[in-house]
Amino acid sequence: MRTFYIFNINKSFYNLMKNNPYHLFKAMEDIHSFDESDVSIAYDLFMQIVSPFDKSKINNLVFNLSKDNDFYSKFHNVHRIQNKYIPEDSMLVVNKAFLLLESNVLKPSFLNELKEYHNLFVCDFKNKDYFWLNELVCL
Repeated sequence: MRTFYIFNINKSFYNLMKNNPYHLFKAMEDIHSFDESDVSIAYDLFMQIVSPFDKSKINNLVFNLSKDNDFYSKFHNVHRIQNKYIPEDSMLVVNKAFLLLESNVLKPSFLNELKEYHNLFVCDFKNKDYFWLNELVCL
């Protein structure tokens, strides 16, 4: 199972880091691994790097692109694809700070639907994987 954290990087950081995503990944990984005593520092740093998501806009986009898929379901801010034929089991949770995508495949279907956003940075901290979503080759 892969766990992807998807961040909406603000434009100034995107311009600064678009050609060197490793440093952005390390910063996000450090924020992700801060302990509870450093929460305020981690939050301040996080808010300098990312822009909040418009939850309603993201939910509507994903729903409208997926609603005709027989394997798709939605409940509040949780979108799910359970395709037994591929097999793919992916869940996208829409939060204001980040999107959480858990999947049993390397390239979940939801990544295609989010590609229209140009500042999305995807991190899999456990597997040390990261990429700009708009640079991902077609799925």
